[in-house]
Amino acid sequence: MEGLRLNMNALKPVAPKSDAVEATAKRKAKAKTAEPIEESWRKIFAMKLSDADRKRVTEVKAAMDAGKLARDPADCVNKAGNPKAFSKAEALRLWKTLQESQREETLRQMVENTPDNYELITTEERFQALIKALNNETIIAVDTETTGVDVYTDVIVGLSLTLPNADWHVYIPVEHVDCEQLSREYVLEGLAPVFNDESIGKVLHNAIFDIAMLRRHGFDLKGVVWDTMTAMHLLNENEDDRTLGGVGSFKLKDLAPKYLKTPADTFDALFGKNTQFKEVPLDIALVYAAKDTELTWKLYEFQRYHMAKIPTILDYYQTVEVPLLYVIVDLEANGYILDLDFAKEYGEKLHKRAEELRKELVAELTPFHEGDEPINLNSTHQMRPALSKAIGKELPNMDAKKTLKPLKDDLEIIAKLLEYKNIVKLSGTYIDTLPTKQNPTTERWHSRFNPMGTVTGRFSSGKDEEDKTQQGFNVQNQPQEARPMFGPPPGKVLVGADFKAQEIRCVAYLSGEPVLINAFLAERDPYATMASNFYKRPYEEVYKNPDGSDTKERKQMKVAWLATLYGMSDYSLADMLGVSKKEATEFKEELFGSMPDLSAWLKENEEFVRKNGYVWADLKARKRRLPDAKLPRKNIPYGKWNDPKYEDARKHNSRINRALRQATNARVQGSSSIQTKVTMIKAHEYCASKPGWALWSTVHDELIFEVPEDFTWEEAQEIRDIMLNSYRWGDVVPNGTDIEVMRKWGEGVPVEEWFKTKGDVIN
Repeated sequence: MEGLRLNMNALKPVAPKSDAVEATAKRKAKAKTAEPIEESWRKIFAMKLSDADRKRVTEVKAAMDAGKLARDPADCVNKAGNPKAFSKAEALRLWKTLQESQREETLRQMVENTPDNYELITTEERFQALIKALNNETIIAVDTETTGVDVYTDVIVGLSLTLPNADWHVYIPVEHVDCEQLSREYVLEGLAPVFNDESIGKVLHNAIFDIAMLRRHGFDLKGVVWDTMTAMHLLNENEDDRTLGGVGSFKLKDLAPKYLKTPADTFDALFGKNTQFKEVPLDIALVYAAKDTELTWKLYEFQRYHMAKIPTILDYYQTVEVPLLYVIVDLEANGYILDLDFAKEYGEKLHKRAEELRKELVAELTPFHEGDEPINLNSTHQMRPALSKAIGKELPNMDAKKTLKPLKDDLEIIAKLLEYKNIVKLSGTYIDTLPTKQNPTTERWHSRFNPMGTVTGRFSSGKDEEDKTQQGFNVQNQPQEARPMFGPPPGKVLVGADFKAQEIRCVAYLSGEPVLINAFLAERDPYATMASNFYKRPYEEVYKNPDGSDTKERKQMKVAWLATLYGMSDYSLADMLGVSKKEATEFKEELFGSMPDLSAWLKENEEFVRKNGYVWADLKARKRRLPDAKLPRKNIPYGKWNDPKYEDARKHNSRINRALRQATNARVQGSSSIQTKVTMIKAHEYCASKPGWALWSTVHDELIFEVPEDFTWEEAQEIRDIMLNSYRWGDVVPNGTDIEVMRKWGEGVPVEEWFKTKGDVIN
């Protein structure tokens, strides 16, 4: 009976499967079937990819389509042994495989195609032949290969040279791993006569680094006549701006393909980020290093040819920017001494203030916070809605500069939040970060100075972009209250000398405006003079209040002046003055209308840049290119300014307006940068003639000297003369300077008071 029952059960109709069971069955069946790779690619490209990832997966697809790359069998199935779909993660893994394969092929071809005029110098015989050939050259290209970019601790592992007359490009290894090579000392001693011979010109890319690197080993490099990196800034200061057609940087490997039509692989692309050049096999090292100096030489020829078309720029470059390279090497090498006890005390003070602000902000924002946990002041997700409710206004974002800063004067909670964020950043710097930046070799703190730090030629300070030691820091942006942390060594003081009203004197000179010129001739405050002229009131009434503070009229002049000089819109001026946009525009027009020569000059700048796409600095020494000024405007119908349909047109026209506003600022900043640089060269020459003297820093419109504390009144007057007469604004507008003496940076006394306190006689 049991068998019968079983048989009868088998004859019963099968129950229909549920939808869930059927879906599961379909998934299992599908899992055993590989998804077509075309479908996988479609899904990958439909994803939101970064530009870098999109480029990488595109390269992988091209290689796979060409049969040069295939999936790893291990990636084709999952743990259950079922086919596995191709994914973005797998594509990016394959990209690394592709890169390694391409790298190996590139290196193989580099060696195979080594030019006949490239030579590896590893014997004394060939080195002496090189020295003989160098003495027949009038100009050469030079480069050093090193273990890193710390010019006080890293070492040279090889040198490359290009000899143009001999058409010879060589690499001399001096500290590579496991190979035949000459010693570094032997090579540097042998090259010293050539390197010290100023009649043999030297061309480099980033000369400041190579000069400092050679000095680190006790040698020098005299006769530098061209630096292709700084020269490129004069030929196209927008090179790092891709939106204006630049390549994105001033690195040799980026410039060569554009201007020399020569492919140039970066070090990381060829050898990987963690490889040191001393580990690179010599046959490869020769091609890489010798090509660097050959490219540098060819870029020099290209640059000089084009710069010679504008003789004023060529003359300026050779007489100012090139000599300045040596000034910067000395400036950086001098370094700084820091009072770490002061840094700790200052950092703790900041930390305490930050904690006070944090508690106040949390208390004020908690009623508007909807989360169960305490509000996190560093969380944009939590802060934006809470802060919006607290101020009764919806904030589009938490951008400090664009959104929060314009509100801080009217809303105390915003001002408090900005102060909190700034203090948190500062306290971390002085407690945790800055003390670690002391250089282990020099036991000083060193900052890098970029003479082309801005598009107008102003200095910037900070760390080298390739520096992996994280020891660099920006000395120019130290807060006033933090400056006493920096001081001179025992027995010395700091002497600060500024360019008093540098930019407005420059404007007086360039515009020929009598109101400004007369103010400087009479040694009067230019802002109070403008206020007196504009409001038709006595100078004394609009200069200072009885308590010594600025009058409202002087403040207005300064605000309007800075807004114009720095290319601010009338909307920004209105915000600064606390008036409507219409009132701000009328005020500015009336103000500059009271100074017709200045007003005409401002209009001339705008018309010139609109026609030419650039403006000149003083004496046509350098250009500031503003190509957006030449763009044709896009039409936006009346009343449609805020229509989303015209957003692109609005942005386009804003670019034009910005370029027009920048024209005046570019002329003033560019001319002022020239004055600063010429004066720095003169100051450096003066310090070189005085034992124990050094140029300590350049900060905005100030030069700071490190001098023996027994310096004389006569020497102080020589500093004054350097500041006043190294670069004059013609014969009409006199320069001005204030000089102070400091035992700690930022805590100074006027030089006259310093000598009176010492009891010295002042003539």
